[in-house]
Amino acid sequence: MPSKGSLSRTGRGFALILLLVFTGAQAQTRSRVSGTVKDAASGETLPGVNVVIEGTSLGAITNLKGEFVIINVPIGTVAVRASLMGYTTQKLTEVMVSADRVARADFALRQTVLQGSEVVVRAQRDELNLEVSNTQMVVSDAQLQDATGIREVNAFLTKLPGVSTDNGYLTIRGGSADQTGMLVNGLSYVNSAAGNAETSIPLSAIEQISLMSGGYNAEYGNFRSGLINVSTKSGSKEAYHGTISLSMDNAHIRRFGGPFYDTKSQPLRVYLDPAVAFNGTNEVWKDDPYLRQQHPTFTGWNTAAANFNKGNPKIPATPLDYYLLAAWMFMTVPDYDGLEKAGIDISGITARQRALFAEHRMEEEGSDWNIDGGFGGPLPLIGHYLGNATFYVSNNSQARHYVMPVVRKTQESYTTLATLRSQPRNNITLTLNGLHKRQMGVSPIRPAFGDFPDASRSGGFMPLNNIRNIRNVGDSYAYWFDPPFFPEIDQTTLMGGMTVNHVLSKSLFYELSLSAMHIKNNSNVGDNRDQTILTQFGPFPVTEMPFGKFMYGTNKLQVDTSYTYTYPSYDGLPGVPYRFRRKEGDLYDNTRVGQYRAKFDLAWQAGSSHYLKAGSEYNNIDIRHNLWQKWNENYYNAYEFNYHRTPSQTGIYLQDQISLESMIANLGLRYDYYYGGGGKWPTGDAFATEAFTPQTFGEDSVLFDYLESGRSWIWDSWEAYDREHPGFLQKIRNFHTLSPRIGISFPVSDKSKFYFNYGHFRSNPPYYTMYLYRYRYTKNGLYDMSNPNLEPPRTISYELGVAYNFYDSFVAKISGYSKDVSGQHGEVTYTNAAGSINYDAWSNNEYEDIQGFEINISKSDGGWVNGWVNFNYMLKKSGLTGRETITDVTINNDQEGLYEGQESSSLPVPKINANLTFRAPDDLGPGVLGFHPLGGWNFTLFGEWERGDHFTFNPLSELHVNDNMRWPDYTMIDLKITRMFRLAGVQTTLFVDISNLFNFKVNYMERGWPFDSAVNDEYYYLASLRLPMYDSPDYDALRATYPGYFIPGEDRIGDLRSAGKPYINDPNFNFWLYGQPRDIWFGLRFAF
Repeated sequence: MPSKGSLSRTGRGFALILLLVFTGAQAQTRSRVSGTVKDAASGETLPGVNVVIEGTSLGAITNLKGEFVIINVPIGTVAVRASLMGYTTQKLTEVMVSADRVARADFALRQTVLQGSEVVVRAQRDELNLEVSNTQMVVSDAQLQDATGIREVNAFLTKLPGVSTDNGYLTIRGGSADQTGMLVNGLSYVNSAAGNAETSIPLSAIEQISLMSGGYNAEYGNFRSGLINVSTKSGSKEAYHGTISLSMDNAHIRRFGGPFYDTKSQPLRVYLDPAVAFNGTNEVWKDDPYLRQQHPTFTGWNTAAANFNKGNPKIPATPLDYYLLAAWMFMTVPDYDGLEKAGIDISGITARQRALFAEHRMEEEGSDWNIDGGFGGPLPLIGHYLGNATFYVSNNSQARHYVMPVVRKTQESYTTLATLRSQPRNNITLTLNGLHKRQMGVSPIRPAFGDFPDASRSGGFMPLNNIRNIRNVGDSYAYWFDPPFFPEIDQTTLMGGMTVNHVLSKSLFYELSLSAMHIKNNSNVGDNRDQTILTQFGPFPVTEMPFGKFMYGTNKLQVDTSYTYTYPSYDGLPGVPYRFRRKEGDLYDNTRVGQYRAKFDLAWQAGSSHYLKAGSEYNNIDIRHNLWQKWNENYYNAYEFNYHRTPSQTGIYLQDQISLESMIANLGLRYDYYYGGGGKWPTGDAFATEAFTPQTFGEDSVLFDYLESGRSWIWDSWEAYDREHPGFLQKIRNFHTLSPRIGISFPVSDKSKFYFNYGHFRSNPPYYTMYLYRYRYTKNGLYDMSNPNLEPPRTISYELGVAYNFYDSFVAKISGYSKDVSGQHGEVTYTNAAGSINYDAWSNNEYEDIQGFEINISKSDGGWVNGWVNFNYMLKKSGLTGRETITDVTINNDQEGLYEGQESSSLPVPKINANLTFRAPDDLGPGVLGFHPLGGWNFTLFGEWERGDHFTFNPLSELHVNDNMRWPDYTMIDLKITRMFRLAGVQTTLFVDISNLFNFKVNYMERGWPFDSAVNDEYYYLASLRLPMYDSPDYDALRATYPGYFIPGEDRIGDLRSAGKPYINDPNFNFWLYGQPRDIWFGLRFAF
């Protein structure tokens, strides 16, 4: 009998095998290769030619017209061989097979009397893809390596036509983040709880990326805006290959404006610049009203010390004591030279204190780093017995600095993707693939404010450019210098599945896929400040404060048995509006999301004219949303978001690609059943006062223990209320939808085509709109209520385009699109006459109309110059229908509360981007001992220009004035320089990757970050500019009220105060005025 230990090891090994089988990603997406075989001399087509994909059993025989179609071809670059008795065999290499495209392989065979000879020809890339009836862009791994600023997939996708980001998440053609689909080897890679597509994939694993901006076939469901389809490598049968890339950027501050944690910075100058800090702003700047207006009013440390000493403390305070305490709390180093110039005696500052200040300083500068590598080939030792199994393992590890340092200065992620493919029989392919990711960063949630944990608002991870989060931290700028204000968060993702591909005949195959993804969140809670006293400034002992969370109780520091000092609330400083602790709060995030998918597809090539595909899929989502927030020890400051729901979606589709001489039509129909997760929801009485108003508890710990266990107090109380008031909880509805799809391509010639597509696209509303509620156990009670009865919103999409292939390798595409979006989720407010009910709920009441126009010119033949130029022009408007407010007084609902005149529209914002790669052949120029100094160089330039957003500035309050002003344009140019050479037989690449080559200052005015809303800062800035619009007597009254303002001239939005323009009232927060400074990365890549 085996020992207990050996059983344990056996069990762990068996569990590991099960984990590999059921958490590997789905198999590679399959596509087709078609073409025609002709006699090279006569040009006549050749029937009966045997055409095969080299290294596989896939193949076809040409028909009487010399045509062939090979189905079920894996994504990637393949070689195709054509052979016929009496003709020289020909092999086409580098045939690129892409998802949702038919690769073209045409042959011209020459007669021969010698059998066995073979001619190898590099395939000419099909640039036009006549069968494609939508806007689609395919990018290879080589193009990824050439691109600038690419260390993760997300960075590259945002450079593609029609793709942008919203709150850090991908959006396509004006849609929201929840409308974007992401597939990795056919596996849906979406965080259902937060409502966003995930993009963490090692670049070394990627074979190619396909972007479809709409008009995709019926087999794709639950996405409405666009689809990103990533295919990864699976290893070669012949040899081992791999890559490793190491890179790091220069240490720098990631915004313009100088150090934030510096005695001369705008936020700290009045407290830490010795020329101002001791006597105060009104005294020092009494003759400079502009400086007083630009900074907070401060009475000075002389006054603060005098007031402190009025209480006859045991240890009196000097102004220098307060100054040093302020420098400590602001996490910076005192201005020693400035203190001496101001005549302050600093001899009492010890060497140890100087060293402590240097260690305590908040460091803003730092280097990001990135390691990305992959390795694969034949599975060693046992691969031959497992159907010539191959593998590919890749990993990406990286650290990225936040623009504004918070409780963590960097966000780190570690992603591993492993693929195993085997062919136990010639007609069966089994693929296993697993992904593991761990991400460690900071949450943008403010627990004290009960922020929503979803992608459209404050969920997920804080974006690296987190100025918006710091800027809007709450209570004006009170918490800018409270590092743990935003909580830490860790997330672990495990995803994958298993796919069986079975070829039944040369024209028929099926594919069965099982997949799963698990996402687990974890956040640290509780106080963690080290209260060890490090030093003392007069009467003020200090610990590591303000680092470390310390929410509860008073900050009472005992220096020794004879002296204890108690800090005031929030560890505040006299006359200083900043707070350094207490309102950080706790985020209890133990959310678990399980996503399970089964998919079956059957494909049949019926002759040369029909490619039929049918299938079904089932998606089950298990959301255990154990999340609640609190910010002190009292239950009334707790917000609950706990729920557990298991919705699902079932889809069935049928589609046919009909290939005729005059057109190629893609016809499809999709049926979807959306299951709301069962159970009930409190929709029976929207004004149930007892159920929706605040709860009370005898002890705070009762609620906290309840919530921490994952249970929902409010749900249990609703169920109890329903037992007393039957009908309060109502069954959740389910929905059935039909989505027709049609796409038609009209080949005008072998060089041009027109295409058109029309389709209905449905998807579940984001799950946070269905199940997420916000309840606070005091004050308002219920603040927000989701709605699981939301009908799946619908997008009706139209697209018309033309594509033209000229000079063989250039393709020009012009397309126009229109999207009619209805049934989006919008808010409705419920109130009662007594004032005890006031909450927002979701309804299918929002619509959007999106129209756009795109022009794209591309070249990708591997020559000296490759790339694309894209122009995008989009118009978007949205609005709400029905009721804005519903009350318990029904007569009011008939008279008021309608959404009227609330349609918002934005003027078109044109955008141009271009990505150009200039490649020098390896043997360019003279050689020295076999080395060509001028060869092997690549230069890639990426340029982007976007017109500034329009906004409304209407100081005269005139009617019908909208979008009359425009913020500054956005311009960016990046450069990547690479040099390739062989080192000990290994292809080695050195590269320098420069973002913002010319160090353009990206203006953040349109985002509102530089303006102090507390003092109407934006208004005064715009009024101080001398704009042409002020050249009117209509502004005389304003000029009289505001002397020096509203003066006409030729200034432009974005101009700042200067010697030539001393009248401009700059934004108060000028340290957040410009962003994205030059970022230089140095790297080394090995390929073997």
